Amino acid sequence: SPEWVEIDWAEALDTTAETLGTIRRESGAETVAFAVTTPSGTPMVDSFEWVERFIRCFGSPNLIYAVEICGWHKDYAQALTYGRGIGAADYDNADAIVLWGHNPTRTWLAQATRIADARKRGATVAVVDPKRGGAGESADLWLGIRPGADGALAMGAIRHLLINRSYDEAFVRQWTNAPMLVDLATGRLLRAQDLWPEHATEMFVVLRSDDSAQAYDTSEELERPQDVVLDGEVHLRSADGRTICCATVMRLLAREAAAFTPDHVAGITGLATADLTRFYALFEGSPRLAYPSWTGVGQHSNATMIERAIGTLYALIGASDRIGGNVWTTTPPARAVNDYALLPEEQRRKALGLAELPLGPPSRGWVTARDFCRAVLEGEPYRVRALMSFGTNFVVSQAESARNRAALQALEFHVHVDMFMNPTAEQADIVLPASMPWEREALRVGFEISQAAVELVQLRQRMVPPRGDVRADYDIAFDLACR
Repeated sequence: SPEWVEIDWAEALDTTAETLGTIRRESGAETVAFAVTTPSGTPMVDSFEWVERFIRCFGSPNLIYAVEICGWHKDYAQALTYGRGIGAADYDNADAIVLWGHNPTRTWLAQATRIADARKRGATVAVVDPKRGGAGESADLWLGIRPGADGALAMGAIRHLLINRSYDEAFVRQWTNAPMLVDLATGRLLRAQDLWPEHATEMFVVLRSDDSAQAYDTSEELERPQDVVLDGEVHLRSADGRTICCATVMRLLAREAAAFTPDHVAGITGLATADLTRFYALFEGSPRLAYPSWTGVGQHSNATMIERAIGTLYALIGASDRIGGNVWTTTPPARAVNDYALLPEEQRRKALGLAELPLGPPSRGWVTARDFCRAVLEGEPYRVRALMSFGTNFVVSQAESARNRAALQALEFHVHVDMFMNPTAEQADIVLPASMPWEREALRVGFEISQAAVELVQLRQRMVPPRGDVRADYDIAFDLACR
């Protein structure tokens, strides 16, 4: 049976560079895929930007992270809703904290300590999680929700706020699209140009209390927001004489939420109506409410739409980028080395799964395990021939381990970089030993949990000499780039 044979670094890197280069010449850079473990809580935080730079300069649009089961919903589905990711929860000033599918007691002790301090200060803590262990045990309210039913819970809270008019009306008028008119025939926001050809294409339309329509340029402050109709319908005459039936975004949201009565939500989620009432009350009256949402939501096929529902709920309370809410931090100026624009547009269009997920991870060059395996095993939409992986344990970290292992075994060439031999490394042709964080120097600009943390620039010096013939992941990327 085959056995591992030790070779030196020069032979390993020469073989890797020659083989990947040959495949790129023969069938295109897209037929070489890469995989990187999450930088969140792993040593790849030191290196992933440089590894991404190497991948993009090599020309591959196919980089496998675990993003479809981890951070996509909170960082990018949120951006589809209101332009920014979820932000940093301001636990230190919050009056209420909702841990939605997030268990920092078990996964992030620095956060758990801040939350415990907030609770001692008087903040109410609610946990949405099927399992009580960890954060749920010390919470004021634990909602043991049926997995995947989070969207119904959010829609029920939206209905509650709308029916009781307990949302932040001033914020909703000034900072959301709630008063904008939607063309009911198309389902799209009405443009001012549809009514008045002389207006710019990016201008929208709102309805005044006297039933007159007004153009709205969202790059400027809305005039007299208190006079804008939030919940309304109207028939307008288009520039070419057509009648356009319109309704405000707020009215359409109310229609969508109407079915989510407490009894209906209880039936979907498995929660008691009394607990729902307590949960909904947390969102009343524009509270200083911070919420992190993590993998509990992210590991569902409908995670994007769940998170958009949660984001809509959050917009109704006006806590976006506000003290005690979720704050959008400002990073110090630093030169990005991994900009996606390094990859030519022609190559970006070849990302696996882009046709099915045009707004999803493939639009940023991050491909799903499903699409990678299909390309390797079925040659759809083209055959992926090689993989270079950094630290990820692809066999067991993604669903369908048997499929994942079969895909790795079907590759022509696989190089794996890691600190340990694991089920993924065992499938590789070459395994390159990576150093541990304490054995190498690293520079980190910014940490995501608060504005103070984001502003921290940390040079971490090497603490111990390396054991064995190991190298940092960034050194491996540089050596391959030179070759």
